[in-house]
Amino acid sequence: MVYEYKKKFFLISLVGAMGRDWIVSILSEIIKRKAVNPLAGGTGEKERADYLENLIRNLGFEPRRFDVKDERGIIRSNILVEYGEGEPLWLIAHIDTVSAGKNWVGDPFELRIEGDKVFGRGVSDNGVGIMSLLLILKWISEGKLNPKRRLMLLFVADEEAGSRYGVKYLAEKGVFKDGGSAIIPDFGNKEGKLIEVAEKGILWLKVTTKGVSGHASMPHRADNAHTKSARLMLKLYDSLHVKFYKLNPLFDPPYSTFEPTKKEMNVDAINIIPGSDIVYWDCRVLPEYSLDEVIEFFRGIAKRYSADVEIILREEPSVTSPSEKIVIELRKAIETELGIKPKTIGIGGGTVAGILRRLGIPAVAWSICSETEHKSNEYELIENYIKTAKVLAKVASQSF
Repeated sequence: MVYEYKKKFFLISLVGAMGRDWIVSILSEIIKRKAVNPLAGGTGEKERADYLENLIRNLGFEPRRFDVKDERGIIRSNILVEYGEGEPLWLIAHIDTVSAGKNWVGDPFELRIEGDKVFGRGVSDNGVGIMSLLLILKWISEGKLNPKRRLMLLFVADEEAGSRYGVKYLAEKGVFKDGGSAIIPDFGNKEGKLIEVAEKGILWLKVTTKGVSGHASMPHRADNAHTKSARLMLKLYDSLHVKFYKLNPLFDPPYSTFEPTKKEMNVDAINIIPGSDIVYWDCRVLPEYSLDEVIEFFRGIAKRYSADVEIILREEPSVTSPSEKIVIELRKAIETELGIKPKTIGIGGGTVAGILRRLGIPAVAWSICSETEHKSNEYELIENYIKTAKVLAKVASQSF
């Protein structure tokens, strides 16, 4: 009995080690193929997509490519893998990343391994999504997973900059015409207990305040746009939070947020009074409010300060009911595989789940992750790739 137990334990450990080695080898190839979003100064996703397409073909599948050139002439790449029959279940991961930033230990695009952790730009965001989808394809190819639904696995571009050349482009091409439901492994926490079912509306606004330039020693002959912009910023900040005051406990924080963020350079020298000042705002608005209402209120105040408001990005709020089938199925899978009771929440951030909801597809976002996305020395636990994949596989097939 002791011998048989030790033999069984050895085989389980060996299989686990082999799975770990596969994950590390594939992930190292993915990370070194930079896919920094062009908006952050990168060259896009094509090289990474080429590698993934070849890998997926070697696993025995026939992926479809959806490439498009962006306004810079850069090729943006999307990959669709379809398997099985029945109602579509969309599993979507994005393959672009933000820039590396500074203060890394080592090269952020060379996978670093420390025990059960892997380090590198994109190992978590959205490495968890990419690897969980690849594991599902691997298990299918090995005969370990027999989905009872029509799996639609997507590796998409441009999520970090609004998905214009990713999910939105695919929607324009009619890729989602058959409907279904979706799980997006691009949100989560360390325990895997949070299911995202709602997102606030998003507005990115460019506010240009006008004045009259002049020499700093002669302010009476100028109209300082920077000073006017600062006063406008404070007025907007206070007024917006007073006007749009409602609370929704589903979200964290439970209120709408309005934050001035990026500022463009206004003059070349210290002794010049600027005639124009440009500040950007990031607004996250609860579903209780119309984005048109927010824009109208914003512009009404800005007009008093000789400021123009341009909409850079607009995403309507979205909600999937907790009673939807996909939420119930995911909840059961998490309880079975992880032994925990998850809860539904709303977020201020945006995922592709929001885009799918606006297409009429019930969508949720969920994964197990280390919550290190966009940080220097981003890392992930190897086991989180496997745990996330097992839960997704459980939803896809009761036989797994």
